[in-house]
Amino acid sequence: MGARPKDFVERDGFRGALALLRDWGAILLVAALSVRADSLAVYALSVWAIGCFQFAIGEALLHEASHYNLFGRRRWNDDLEFLYALPFFKTVAGFRSEHARHHLRLGGDEDHVVADYERFGFFEPDRNIFWLWFVKPVTGYAFFYYVRGLSLLPFKSGVKVVAFWALAVFGFWHFGGLRFLLLYWVIPYALSYCSFLYWSEVRDHYNAVCGTRSNLNPLANLLTHNNGYHFVHHKYPTIPWFNLRQAHNTLCPEAGDISHGFLDTYRQLKSASPHETRRTHRGAGSDAA
Repeated sequence: MGARPKDFVERDGFRGALALLRDWGAILLVAALSVRADSLAVYALSVWAIGCFQFAIGEALLHEASHYNLFGRRRWNDDLEFLYALPFFKTVAGFRSEHARHHLRLGGDEDHVVADYERFGFFEPDRNIFWLWFVKPVTGYAFFYYVRGLSLLPFKSGVKVVAFWALAVFGFWHFGGLRFLLLYWVIPYALSYCSFLYWSEVRDHYNAVCGTRSNLNPLANLLTHNNGYHFVHHKYPTIPWFNLRQAHNTLCPEAGDISHGFLDTYRQLKSASPHETRRTHRGAGSDAA
């Protein structure tokens, strides 16, 4: 008998803890090395390195928690949100609500990514894909766009976010470290994390023939907990991140649109008119969700 989707469904809290330890440890290490180097060039590199690991935490692992895949104990996925949601001004419940609509209404009017693509400018007749892909997100646009979409509602979620950040700011202030909070969290969040979020959102579905695109680049998936295996995730969302590669190779190795990296994705983004892309998205839900 061949492998079945349920063969790849498991929960492993130890792996979840290790993933968080890796990412938070990497952020602390990069920040420490940058402080020690005392170099503007090293700091610039550290901003992008930290932003990458912020994305691994605040998108990839938060996403796993929203599907109850991060920890075996179901409640822990929400209770430990101070490790992967609140630092990014989000709650697991809020992320889960929006993401559930994305899965259920992929490509439809209730799917936020379609509206995002339109606001980004990807449906404009005279759009410049080079500008939209390589330049626009790093100008600060991605930061202002995503921050504008943050909300302190419902009240319970808002209280959590405000309380977390009040404690964080007070703690750094008390120990004389507000400068480090700004340099090694806020600036990487604004410039790098939000850019990675923009690129991921566009890559996953824009101009994908079947509605969903997977990025099989090994380094990208190593750094972001297999976040690139997007088609198999949409098809089987209960499969955790650490089994996605094997599940993709076993269950659907040729299915969905396939990209092998950042430049390959750019090439695929250029291949259709805005009208064709819009039509693709409106019909995507039944194919990949």
